[in-house]
Amino acid sequence: MNLKRIVGFLVVIFVLFWIISQPRSASGSVNNVLGNLQEAGSSIATFLTNVF
Repeated sequence: MNLKRIVGFLVVIFVLFWIISQPRSASGSVNNVLGNLQEAGSSIATFLTNVF
């Protein structure tokens, strides 16, 4: 196995452990990330609307 694959497995295991051990914290973080992505998409759409 190469190092990249081992690190990938470790990250997946860590994320699963985090979700199982602290589900409220994990869901809050996911909501924050999705909210930021929504704001970024809205900002890009506004920019493109103003440009064209």
